[in-house]
Amino acid sequence: MLLRNDLIEYGEPQARTMRLLWLHPTQPVGFVIDTKAHDATPELVQLQALQSDLQAGRSRLLTADPYLAIVEEASLPEQRKIKRDRAWKIVADLICDEPEIYYPRHRAQKVARCVAAGLATRATIYRYLRRYWQRGQTPNALLPDYANSGGKGKARSASRSEIKRGRPRKLGEFPGLNVDDDIRKIFRVAVARYYTTQAKFTLRGAYDQMIKDFFCERTIDPGAGRVTHTPNGTVLANGFPSFGQFNYWLEQDHDRLDIKRERLRPRIYDKDLRGLIGTSTAEVWGPGARYQIDATIADVYLVSRIDRSKIIGRPVLYVVIDVFSRMIVGIYVGLEGPSWVGAMMALANTACEKQSFCKRSGYKIDSETWPCHHLPATLLGDRGEIEGRMIETLINNFNVTVESAAAYRADWKGIVEQRFRLIPAKFKPYVPGYIDTDYRARGGKDYRLDAVLDLDQFTRIVIVCVLYYNNHHELKRYDKDRDLAADNIAAVPIDLWNWGIANRSGSLRQYPEDLVRFSLLPVEEATVTLNGIRLRGVFYTCQKALEERWFDKARQRGTWKVKISCDPRNLDEIYLHDPEVPMQFQVCQLTERSRAFRQISVWELGKLQEAEKQISAKRQPRQQLAAADLAASIEGIVSDAVKLKGEPSTESAAKRTKDIRANRAVEKLANQSAEIFRFQSEPPSQNASRSADIIQFPNAVPDDYSEPDITEILGSTQHHDDKP
Repeated sequence: MLLRNDLIEYGEPQARTMRLLWLHPTQPVGFVIDTKAHDATPELVQLQALQSDLQAGRSRLLTADPYLAIVEEASLPEQRKIKRDRAWKIVADLICDEPEIYYPRHRAQKVARCVAAGLATRATIYRYLRRYWQRGQTPNALLPDYANSGGKGKARSASRSEIKRGRPRKLGEFPGLNVDDDIRKIFRVAVARYYTTQAKFTLRGAYDQMIKDFFCERTIDPGAGRVTHTPNGTVLANGFPSFGQFNYWLEQDHDRLDIKRERLRPRIYDKDLRGLIGTSTAEVWGPGARYQIDATIADVYLVSRIDRSKIIGRPVLYVVIDVFSRMIVGIYVGLEGPSWVGAMMALANTACEKQSFCKRSGYKIDSETWPCHHLPATLLGDRGEIEGRMIETLINNFNVTVESAAAYRADWKGIVEQRFRLIPAKFKPYVPGYIDTDYRARGGKDYRLDAVLDLDQFTRIVIVCVLYYNNHHELKRYDKDRDLAADNIAAVPIDLWNWGIANRSGSLRQYPEDLVRFSLLPVEEATVTLNGIRLRGVFYTCQKALEERWFDKARQRGTWKVKISCDPRNLDEIYLHDPEVPMQFQVCQLTERSRAFRQISVWELGKLQEAEKQISAKRQPRQQLAAADLAASIEGIVSDAVKLKGEPSTESAAKRTKDIRANRAVEKLANQSAEIFRFQSEPPSQNASRSADIIQFPNAVPDDYSEPDITEILGSTQHHDDKP
């Protein structure tokens, strides 16, 4: 099945990639455009021909869209937004005129009217239209291609004979010289010879030594023997290369961490400087034309997954529903109040593959049971949740039209509002802790005390209710159109969805699940430390950080901030943004240091950290008193020792320290009676008339296992030195 915006790639001899721009709702035709041609225009094609090429292997359907411009709205420079919005204002009315805009004559007339109105030149308008069609038919397709400008990361060739490039020198009489390949080779040799292998050289010292050895002429005065240095012919006219140039090319041609590891020796570096990381029926004509989203606070109390004796309150339930088929296409069950975060999680769920989603909750389903993993053409929700700044990312990245209901007009979202009555009706009789109508009434029951379900268990209940509703619940009041009634389609969401996919599938948009999810996740700042990437007191690591030695750098140079996205429901993983490539990210996992925080949400993490602070605060007075007692005990012992010592001795220091070894021996003998092991012996037998004979061993020099005194060491050294 072909969908709008699909990319079909042909091999040789055609070697082109076609984008499917538009599908006729009733006839097997559509329009495509070559994504690589600079003068491409829409072409009318037979869908059967495209299907035949795919089946015969003459072409293939691309799963990833390399032309899709997906960026985070907040990270775009204002100038780029202005250029994009100006181009979008020009083409917005043109592209809505489908399919007439795809015909050359009609398109030329429309463009001519825009030119006459002074919007832009004819060439500019055609360039905007071509860029919009070729790059995914989203507003962000009109962003300027600044990424292709310049030569970032490329070294430019230079010659010493050219005029000095860069900032002119303000001090000194020489203009300076350009660093060419020969000078770079000298820099590399100097780094390897002086700085890397000789720890005594500082970087400045290595630079000075390089100047002396490679850029100076050495002369010796025959009479005085004095050595002098003068600039050689290489640098005589322009001066020496600066220390800044030396330092810059060291950074370009070497890894400073590798150099430092060699300078300190790997064993010392690994011991002291390496990083420590151990530890998303009337006004629609098919599925995907319009989704509705809404949230409610479920009428059931839950307990904590960490400590089931604690009641954590009522969860938030988000539901996203397809207006045409009434299919529930996305859900979110969590503790985030009705807000953008909760809406984002529900929207991300609409684009995810439901088999894996259900499997994570312990249910195995077929792909036909819940075949919803698409974004809509239009999304309707509450103003407070979808009128925020972050919704612009969804609009511009995926061309989703966002509509908001007026205040106090829940009836505008009546379809999704009805689901909040149908779903709880299925689990209400069986779930302890469900709030009934007599809650807080005089003499009523406190249902909070009956709570037994945790968040994961309640999520599984919601999933099975959604599966029942989507696949078995008959919509008694569904208003069928003529085509549905003629085909005798049952008013069950799954049957309506499948019929709409087969007959009216033009509004479905499928994008990579990870990109949709990444676009919708909340963005925060994390800190790179020696222990890992820290977010909310939890530490993470990733392949990029290990390869680039982030944690080594953090220990040696200090911490810095990075931008990440995270799922508030589960902190096992976070997603590190790549500042150089839009919508590219690295998955970061928990380190062993943070193993206690696996499979918990942001809310639960906050509760754990608050509990730890409370325990520490309660222990603080007792610890302070114990420290005071410790200091008093030490002071008392020292005071007794001072009293026992008596008056200061009048003997000289040499005399008092002369007999330390003899004094130690006397003290040791006196102490043996207290340290010797004694065992209680049995009383002597009455039959023993005489004592046993004792044979005395020869006297031997007692072995002294005590540490030698410094005077003994010195005496032993003197003794060996006196030997001939």
